[in-house]
Amino acid sequence: MNSRITTWIVLAILLLGLGYGCFLVLRPFFSEIFLALVLAIVFYPVYSWLERKTGRPNLASWICTLGTGILFLVPVTILGVVISQEMKHALDAISSPESLERFDRAVQFFGAKLGWDTAKTNEFIQSRLSGLSSSLLSNALKSIQGLGSWVFSSVVTLTTMFFLFRGGRLLMDQSKHWIPLPAAMVNGLFEETRRLMFANVYGVLAVALAQGALTTVGFWMTGLPSGIFWGSLAALLSVLPFIGAGLIWIPAVIYLASIGALAKAGILLAWGLLVVSMADNVIRPIVLSESARMNTAIMFFALLGGIDAFGLVGLFAGPIVFSLAIAVAKLLKEYSTVVGLNSESESISS
Repeated sequence: MNSRITTWIVLAILLLGLGYGCFLVLRPFFSEIFLALVLAIVFYPVYSWLERKTGRPNLASWICTLGTGILFLVPVTILGVVISQEMKHALDAISSPESLERFDRAVQFFGAKLGWDTAKTNEFIQSRLSGLSSSLLSNALKSIQGLGSWVFSSVVTLTTMFFLFRGGRLLMDQSKHWIPLPAAMVNGLFEETRRLMFANVYGVLAVALAQGALTTVGFWMTGLPSGIFWGSLAALLSVLPFIGAGLIWIPAVIYLASIGALAKAGILLAWGLLVVSMADNVIRPIVLSESARMNTAIMFFALLGGIDAFGLVGLFAGPIVFSLAIAVAKLLKEYSTVVGLNSESESISS
């Protein structure tokens, strides 16, 4: 065997082994690294502007990193305090005598219509409500215990962002030489990655904020309590295709109808169908270009698989990975045409 080929094989095996080692080292921080990468790309135009104005890359990196941290951490902290208060009010409202009386009337109503055993149904609902309260309390305690982990993850994300701002351009230029592909193809992949990250981040956030706010308004219009809490849950659930925020306002419509507030139930139903649900169809096409959109079924599995693999960061990671895979497949098809593989396969099939 040629000595050059032998050397190439040894180096390739060594690179694969060391690459796997790097994967094991970085695996615990994939979520933090990916979130930092997304935020750095999204806010890189701001960094470039600050760098031109100040002429000091380090200062611009510090300002962008701290500004991004404040922009995200402060609202999240305030929202967490508000949601915790709303959660307490929601639990108090559910366990109040008035609510229990309304639940009892609803059970009597549906029991008479559907032939349920009202005593067993009441017992089942009370046991579920008790389990829900215990579960919420347990999760709240776990959240407090996980505060240290959240702070550590935030520090890792912000630190990674700082170095990406300061050395991102150099890292990108070097990576173009590492990847054994034509320069034009590498530039196209980088541009596609940047565009998809912009589109997915802004698309997910815009739809979540809109549907969360609109759900809160719907609860306020119909006099339902804890609107901010339920609106926040609707914002989180809005990433799910088909149903999304409906998992919040549809049960609320059923609850209003069961207690005899038919007018309010009709108002909330119309608001949910015509305003909350339609917000996704109006906002997402504005934010996402045609080429950045995916089939609904693919998007569904991309979101669920991304969340399972990366946690909440998977809301962005899943769609971006799928979109890039589709982009690479298109590049492969174009390159196959260039080198004549498609014509050869067509001649063989004929």
